[in-house]
Amino acid sequence: MSETTPGEPVLFQAPLQRRPSPPEVADEREALEGWLDYFRALVVVALDGLDVATLRRRVPADGPSLLAIVKYLTEVERTWLVERWGGRGGRHAPSYVDEDEPGYRLADVETPQEVVGAYLEACEQGRDALAGAESLDDAVRDDRRGHIELRWILLHLITETARYAGKAQVLRDAAVRWRDVEPGTEPVPE
Repeated sequence: MSETTPGEPVLFQAPLQRRPSPPEVADEREALEGWLDYFRALVVVALDGLDVATLRRRVPADGPSLLAIVKYLTEVERTWLVERWGGRGGRHAPSYVDEDEPGYRLADVETPQEVVGAYLEACEQGRDALAGAESLDDAVRDDRRGHIELRWILLHLITETARYAGKAQVLRDAAVRWRDVEPGTEPVPE
């Protein structure tokens, strides 16, 4: 990933080369990890080729941007796989918290490459944390639920990542359609 100038498309090659297809025949763990990787790649693919302004644009005006979705999913990965699973129940304070807009805060100085790079790094750290797991039945302590199994964590990540991958694709389509409309306004239907 390289820096871009305003108006130039931002390309994220690594996930496109690694975009896995989910396994059609696999044991439970391989299937869960395969589907998670598949949806992780779809999130980044939704951003590929758009310019910085489009990646930052909130659609609708009070909604999230594509980069904010990636930032949110970075925290989901860190929370569940890196800290809770890898740290066996540890917790951290999310870096994106904003009382008015939880999950969607971006610093103006963060480039798309930094946001996506942090996401890809968190995904890789999650894969590393999973590598040491012996069984999907292994559990970690959770303050709200008591104990949660690795299976639950993976299913939670798959559903959350899949949901946001779909949302990212919808936002991509809307952001492209609304690219020439003044920010804060909505296009007039044709």
